[in-house]
Amino acid sequence: MKQNSSRPWHSPTEELVALMRLEEGARRCTSREQARAYIRQADQVKRHLWGTTEGTIVSHE
Repeated sequence: MKQNSSRPWHSPTEELVALMRLEEGARRCTSREQARAYIRQADQVKRHLWGTTEGTIVSHE
């Protein structure tokens, strides 16, 4: 689940695969807190891939 935050970003394809894995991990979680952690990581990958657009990324806090 955890990605090393000091790890440099890779190719867009690798990032998309990582995003899909994070989203699948969130679906498999048994607790809301675990799912939120996956979702936060997935949002971070999305922001890196596509940037932020006001109103498109909802906080899951």
